[in-house]
Parts: sequence; C-alpha cells; structure tokens
Amino acid sequence: MTPYRIVFAGSSKKDLDKLDRVTRQRIAKKLQYFLEQENPLVYARQLVHSNIGSYRFRVGHYRIVFDVKGHTLQVVSIKHRKDVYKG
Repeated sequence: MTPYRIVFAGSSKKDLDKLDRVTRQRIAKKLQYFLEQENPLVYARQLVHSNIGSYRFRVGHYRIVFDVKGHTLQVVSIKHRKDVYKG
C-alpha cells in the first residue's frame, strides 16, 4: 500500500489559517484519518462541476475540495458549505 499525502495548493492554506483553532484542529484530525486509510476516496464525493476541484470531503459544515494526482491529494479550497460552491 502506497501512502497518500496531502499538498495545499493556491489559497487553501490561507483558507485553513482563517478558521478558528478548534475548527482547524478538527479538519486536520479528519484529514489525517482519511490519509491513513487504504483508499481515502471512499470518504469523498466526486463533484459534478469540476471547475473548482474533482472531489470533496465533508467535515461538519466545511468542505475540503481537492484533486487527485497519483497518491497525492492536492487541496484546492477549504470553506464553509455556504461559500465553497460560489464562483
């Protein structure tokens, strides 16, 4: 089993930094859980309109939008569910 890794692309790191400490910790813990799984895409939903990303994880009211390149999850955006799909 080749382990998956995560890369924060673009402004996704800033998105994470803008959140409060408790939410950041919750998202980090959940991402770590997903990466420890044999296939983290089992927990993801594929997005219909892929102009913002290919997949998303749900963590409470937040969505983590990402693309997959090999065994790398490239995080594009981390935003509240009311804002994430706005273009």
